[in-house]
Amino acid sequence: MKRVVTILLIAAALFAVRTAYAQGVISRTGIENPEKWINSYFAAGKVPPFSFAYEEISSAKFITEWRFSKKKLSAPKGVVAYTFSWTDPGNTVRVSCDVRGYTGYGAVEWMVRFKNISRGNSAKIAVIKAADYKVNEPGAKGFTARYCSGINGAREDAQVEEFDLRAGVIRDFTPTCGMSSEGSSLPYYNIISRDADAGVVMAIGWTGRWNARLRGVTSLEYKLSAGLEKANFYLRPGEEVRTPLVATVFWKGGDVASGHNALRRFVAEYHAPRVSGALWAPVSAGFDMGSPLPCQAAECLTEELALATVKRCRQFDLVPEVFTLERGWNIADGHWRANDDLFPDGLGRLAALIHSYGSKLMVRVAPENISRGTPVIKEHPEFILTAEKGSDYLFDFSNPRAVDYICKQFDEIMAEGGIDGLICDVTGDLGKYWDKNDEADRAGIVEMKYVAGLYRFWDYILQKYPQCAMDNGAQGRRLDLEAVSRSAAVSQPGYLSAEATQCRQYGLELFLPLQGSIARSCDAYDARSCYAGTFTYCFDLFRIGGDSAPMRARAEEYRDIRSYLCKDYYPLSGLEPLLHNDIWVAKQYHDRASGSGIIVAFRRSSAENATFAASIKAVDPAASYELYDYDTQSTQIVTGSELIKGYKMRVDKRQSVLLRYSLR
Repeated sequence: MKRVVTILLIAAALFAVRTAYAQGVISRTGIENPEKWINSYFAAGKVPPFSFAYEEISSAKFITEWRFSKKKLSAPKGVVAYTFSWTDPGNTVRVSCDVRGYTGYGAVEWMVRFKNISRGNSAKIAVIKAADYKVNEPGAKGFTARYCSGINGAREDAQVEEFDLRAGVIRDFTPTCGMSSEGSSLPYYNIISRDADAGVVMAIGWTGRWNARLRGVTSLEYKLSAGLEKANFYLRPGEEVRTPLVATVFWKGGDVASGHNALRRFVAEYHAPRVSGALWAPVSAGFDMGSPLPCQAAECLTEELALATVKRCRQFDLVPEVFTLERGWNIADGHWRANDDLFPDGLGRLAALIHSYGSKLMVRVAPENISRGTPVIKEHPEFILTAEKGSDYLFDFSNPRAVDYICKQFDEIMAEGGIDGLICDVTGDLGKYWDKNDEADRAGIVEMKYVAGLYRFWDYILQKYPQCAMDNGAQGRRLDLEAVSRSAAVSQPGYLSAEATQCRQYGLELFLPLQGSIARSCDAYDARSCYAGTFTYCFDLFRIGGDSAPMRARAEEYRDIRSYLCKDYYPLSGLEPLLHNDIWVAKQYHDRASGSGIIVAFRRSSAENATFAASIKAVDPAASYELYDYDTQSTQIVTGSELIKGYKMRVDKRQSVLLRYSLR
């Protein structure tokens, strides 16, 4: 150990004498050829765009002296992949970086791993910044940083925030409770180069406690870093850990949405789940239509009622692609099989009926949460994490044997019950469990292994049951890049008001093409507030005096427009906060391939202006467009120039507009 430290100190001193260290600067130059770009910034003798501390010495001061190697990996067409490695002179630690570049998307991403390749414990590794670089943008006149506030179960969720990233400004972000999207911000940041019509989006993939720092340097330069909030550990012989995935998307364009659409296209193509090769964007229906007290949500759902609900959907021509069974079907978290009192024969009969209609069954589970008194605690106490006295438990995904066990358990449960996919929820402050179970001098180890184990579980289920993607969004609190890569987020909260849902969707869609909310009302204003890349309805099919026609109308119009909802997105009401009810909220989705798109607008209950003029984006001013109104079912011809100048919409208070435009 002393020999390693001495070597590092000597190397650092020699480096300092030769030249003063300067933080690596990356640019968009050459990103059109991602292979060349990658080999330029990840090369022997160069400081890579990530950093860490090894025995309290910054990697920037010594990593160029470590033994370097690279290996090109096989990859799909349009993707280039490498693994680069750096090994210390003492042959103790190998740092590997898996890098992928994407032709035509201006995107590159990487993930860093640490492995102890010696027979003894490693020195301390800390201050891990999976991405750590400066960006230089010639021609810029300063920078604006844009992001969305986090998901905290409030109307203020996912509001667009901006600040001037001028010289000397430093902003730090980290989530709360170990939930990657809960807290002050989502893990996506769009840095806009003013007057340069360009920028960079940084997206973080870590379903745990990441951190990010944005720092202004000059009017032409800023610094981005992202990594682990807590990391200060040594590695045992043979031990390996991974760190967050970080994607950098370079974009150009003068429109306010240019950077966001660059990210949306990249995510839709490479970080969104697919089933049978197609983007997984299902129409779903739930069983939770409300129940009298003492029932809450779907806790009183019986097999008979569930079967009747599915049959009623068939009767009313409302059969979705997926039926989602929410909480209440099982006894408790950690007891993952159906409640015998409600489903005496398990879920087999329900699944069989759903499958006979050509649909799939997804069930909500909380694999990580373990309630007191559940069987797994007695049978496998070694698979359980505890925090404080009196609290429930957490399943130990940091234990490889525990992950093997839960993969087998859920494989059996899904096979026996005819379950096609999982909606994975989680509650509580996971961070306190991770910290409580870290050993001395190994802060962050449990979290890193837990998150990696969670990905292994998710990937196992996706591979075994490929007919449905999963939903790992945890009602919006897990929307980092790694989670959305495996998640369609088919059932975000349905308890929010229509206006709160509008606020939330408006911001989320700037960064993510595939997520949605639950509609409990078939009123056009309410249901359209929930339209996004996915859509789930929980309409009351048994209410006396109800009418199934508007239910079908909502389902049919969503199916008609959904191909647009993962395309380019334009927030037509600007980026100011949308929290008040005296405004209009309007947005546009545009398909570049066909030149067509849709416009959705809401006049809220206190909006005095009877009309709203929306300046439509991305249309050809010289072309003619056919404009179809879903409410009046009427068509008119307008020019692109008229749409750009401002198409005027008029509806009563608390009413909505849904239009489709297409080239003639």
